[in-house]
Amino acid sequence: MKKMDKVKVGLVGLGLVSDSHIKAFQSHKNAEVTAVCDLDEQYAKEVMQQYGITKYYADYDEMLKDEEINLVDICTPTFTHVKMTVAAAEAKKNILCEKPFCMNLEEGRVACEAAEKNGVSLTVEESYRFMTSIIKAKELIDAGEIGKPTQIRQRFGEWVPKEGVLDTRETTENHRGWRMNTKKAGGNGFPWMFDHCVHFFTATEMLMGSKITEVYSMMSDNSWIHKNSDDKVEMSLHGGTEVGDIAMLTWSHADPACKGVWMRAEEINGKYDYMTGFSITVIGETGMIEVLGEGAGGLQYNGEEVHLILRKKDGTVQTMRFEEGGDDIWESEMSYYSHAHMNLIHRMVDSLLEGKEVPYSGEQGVHDVKTTLAAICSAKEGVPVKVDEVTDARYLN
Repeated sequence: MKKMDKVKVGLVGLGLVSDSHIKAFQSHKNAEVTAVCDLDEQYAKEVMQQYGITKYYADYDEMLKDEEINLVDICTPTFTHVKMTVAAAEAKKNILCEKPFCMNLEEGRVACEAAEKNGVSLTVEESYRFMTSIIKAKELIDAGEIGKPTQIRQRFGEWVPKEGVLDTRETTENHRGWRMNTKKAGGNGFPWMFDHCVHFFTATEMLMGSKITEVYSMMSDNSWIHKNSDDKVEMSLHGGTEVGDIAMLTWSHADPACKGVWMRAEEINGKYDYMTGFSITVIGETGMIEVLGEGAGGLQYNGEEVHLILRKKDGTVQTMRFEEGGDDIWESEMSYYSHAHMNLIHRMVDSLLEGKEVPYSGEQGVHDVKTTLAAICSAKEGVPVKVDEVTDARYLN
């Protein structure tokens, strides 16, 4: 890749995550958001004015003609990602694309080939790897603080949004409403899992240092879900919108000593327990790490809330907090929307300026989607599924 003097960004899709992206670029001295684009032209104009950006578009193809832009940031619904990625590549723009990167494996192949053919970089915005807390956990593991990691346990509790934050813009089919539509969000009937498993699996492989090779899914019993007159799900056990939902995942790694599990926290009598959000426990031969992730809180040691606990077999305990000012979206001290996106975007900008490999490539994004497809195939078939044996035909069956 050629070195760049400055990264000049055209961002398309002004939904929930776009604010984090804009703030991240604007906080880097060698990056600038020069244009924003959204189907809602008036809203695009408002965002332009809010952040002091010079241009706005309502037409993506018109934005791609802007010669000042050298990187396109795609923050649109999943079903648009590959089409927009290919168009940006053919316009000779570098690309940052939100996760999940593609709806299926063939789409991912097409997008990666387009980027390579046109000599542009392709980064997937997979932010869990770049949370400060998870980065620190990885550093401790690499330093040998818990010995060889052998087991990872992930726990998903309730995400509690800040009051009013999700209500600043009306929910429509194009704004947040698409997440309830499996044809637009992906997952072939499992839209929530498709959108989020890429997070869970990439964090696992990062911390364990070994690829996931086989996944087994346990379906939720959602037989009691209430439906409205249009036969659409009004409410499900875990905020999903389709009948298909997964309560637990287990998996094996290429390293046979490594195993993992992901499980939802149970809601009992209308309440979750004291832990909120996403958290991870990594158990090693000589110790263990408990660490908070997106939207998380409630991890305690000696009556005090902490963000990471390192316990060793010799009885020593070390705790850590990451004072980053909390999150923009969730009632959580863990700064996901504010800092995880910034950490990834700053690393990507630095890579582009130096002509080096980007921190999380299109190929890596496709790999995480493939592992997610294995989880969905397992849920439908009721058997463990090897990641290498997953095909689009099997997934879409």
